Amino acid sequence: MYRRNTVVVASDPFGNTPRRPYLLVSDETHPFAGEQYIAVGISTKEYDASIPLAGTFTEGTLERDSFVAPWAVVSLRTENIDRAVARVSESVTNTTVRRLATFLGSEFE
Repeated sequence: MYRRNTVVVASDPFGNTPRRPYLLVSDETHPFAGEQYIAVGISTKEYDASIPLAGTFTEGTLERDSFVAPWAVVSLRTENIDRAVARVSESVTNTTVRRLATFLGSEFE
């Protein structure tokens, strides 16, 4: 089972690359925890709503400067995940979830 705040490499339904990194934002309360995860894409491109990962790793790292794309939400099944490569601070995940919520018309604080 992968934990919240983990950066994994998995299949890419959005782009032209077969694999990409994702940040897992779900936790053990997910109805299918351990089998399925809510994740957001990580990109080397920075946009206004991106969240930079530089200096936020608590374990491991990524090879290139990268940014969480909180609008790029996917549901990953365990079999689509190749491996875990890093972990980020809880504050990065919390910021990601708050920013994602703003894209859904929700007002969480």
